Amino acid sequence: MRVNASVVTPADFPGTPAGAIVSVAWRLEGAGPVIGGLLPRGHPDGGTLGKRILRGERVWAADLHPWDQEISAEASLVEPGPPGSPARIVVHGPGGDIVGYLDQPRLPSGRLARITTGLRRDARQIRIRAGGRVWWVRATDMFGVRVMRDADTVVYATRGLHAEFGSAADPLDVSIVLLTLASIPSSAYAPILGF
Repeated sequence: MRVNASVVTPADFPGTPAGAIVSVAWRLEGAGPVIGGLLPRGHPDGGTLGKRILRGERVWAADLHPWDQEISAEASLVEPGPPGSPARIVVHGPGGDIVGYLDQPRLPSGRLARITTGLRRDARQIRIRAGGRVWWVRATDMFGVRVMRDADTVVYATRGLHAEFGSAADPLDVSIVLLTLASIPSSAYAPILGF
């Protein structure tokens, strides 16, 4: 269930850098409150372009670094690029950092990529690779989202206004899915056909 982000502050979540801007908040059954936010360019912990963050009491903290676009309060979402220019994901697991990459494998390279992608439904899929796993984020029905791990395990799906993680989802799945959905525009995976 989504809760009002205005009542949530970064101070409510351990390990959140001071000055983080909360953009979305959830209250997950079994995992408690979770926030997605951003550290804009110029923030001491944000790096040269800024980054998106995920924090919560019982989820693994995670960061998303854009490839070549600046993160700011006005432009906080990450547009996934082709395989040659993926965004970088870092999940801070208990055994150490798990580094991964987020891209759109069927997205043509070049400045006309977004225009041509709109003509190909199969290009509207997000691929995430981390920790020896691969996730696919795809649109379903009119406003739905489905996330598959390794092409055969549903780890997240929406039905109407209800969303749930599959029984096979573990903390890495939850961290990857929430960070991705909080960080990219829905137009990156929503098909223009089939509504």
